[in-house]
Amino acid sequence: LGRCGPAGPTVAAALVVLAGVAAAIAHRADVGPSRSPAAALTVRPVRRVAIVGATHGNELTGAWVVRRMHHAPNLMKRSSIEALDAVLGNPRAYQETRRFVDEDLNRQFLGEALSDLTLPSYEAQRAKALAAQFGQKTKGDREEAGASDFLVDLHTTTTAMGVSFIAEPWSPVGLAAACWCQQKLRPRTEAGDFPEVHVILESLDKQSSPHLISVAREGLMIEIGPVPQGVLKADGCRWMEIATSTVMDFLEALNTGADLALPQRAHVFRDIGVKIPAPLSEDGKPAAIFHEDFEGKDFQPLRKGEPMFLCVNGEVICYDGAYGDVIWPVFVNEAAYYLPQSGLGFGVTLHEEVEVPAVTTSLKGVSGTLLA
Repeated sequence: LGRCGPAGPTVAAALVVLAGVAAAIAHRADVGPSRSPAAALTVRPVRRVAIVGATHGNELTGAWVVRRMHHAPNLMKRSSIEALDAVLGNPRAYQETRRFVDEDLNRQFLGEALSDLTLPSYEAQRAKALAAQFGQKTKGDREEAGASDFLVDLHTTTTAMGVSFIAEPWSPVGLAAACWCQQKLRPRTEAGDFPEVHVILESLDKQSSPHLISVAREGLMIEIGPVPQGVLKADGCRWMEIATSTVMDFLEALNTGADLALPQRAHVFRDIGVKIPAPLSEDGKPAAIFHEDFEGKDFQPLRKGEPMFLCVNGEVICYDGAYGDVIWPVFVNEAAYYLPQSGLGFGVTLHEEVEVPAVTTSLKGVSGTLLA
């Protein structure tokens, strides 16, 4: 971290953030060079889809879409999908309008955690229930009754991220869906009827992913923002419903052999797997705020020497170029990331171009639909 403001007394807990960044740098050493996903791939048809809301209990928008699906079963119905499950990820936290009861549910899906029956938290037990209902992570890739071919996890953020499709590199169908949806939704954005659509590509392989989508054969997260925690906003609910429906349109087109007209390459924001936290005081509370020149700058370049944080003593902390001269931050001042259990700080991405997997199915025209 670089200091670029007036000198002042050193904030004692600034050492905490330096240690955090040092750890992040060490983590970054494990992140390999950017790799383009395979350009052509034949996949099994997507017969069973799970749509999950309220994986975080105070993110009400996804839960609203789940409720809408139960009131209007045809809302996400597509003829080629045999089974469509719409569920609340964390029902107890949702009832209490809390992000989680004991710990972040969307960090509980590592294989070893799912296999450990001694973990006592509510979320650890809930993760096992969801994995048993939808998962293949602990079963291998073989066909299993009840296992989801595709899982869509619906989230909101307090930050200015518009509509973001978050894919992971182990899911070529998820990445193709994200790029296809971005392309399909672009006319709405250009008409001013829809926010900017971005694609984030995580750097996690399937076994290293702690996220809910990793239990299914393929998956995708949708992130809508800004939306306050514990609040339903009409525009956010509309955006989430449109984004989710567009994913379903993609799966229908994939299953039925329609010409997907996928772009050969797409620009994505590749998450390198690290966060940059603000300094903390000895009591664990923030010793700095996000600088006003940085606030709300998700998906915008942050250059070496530009301000990130304003310390309580008036000192300004600038980006020091640790991850390259230019980075593209995400989740800038996300409320949930004031919680250590969810990971402190804003996310670091690099703006890159990747090949879009030219996915196709080996079997087309699967029919029959069920809303569970």
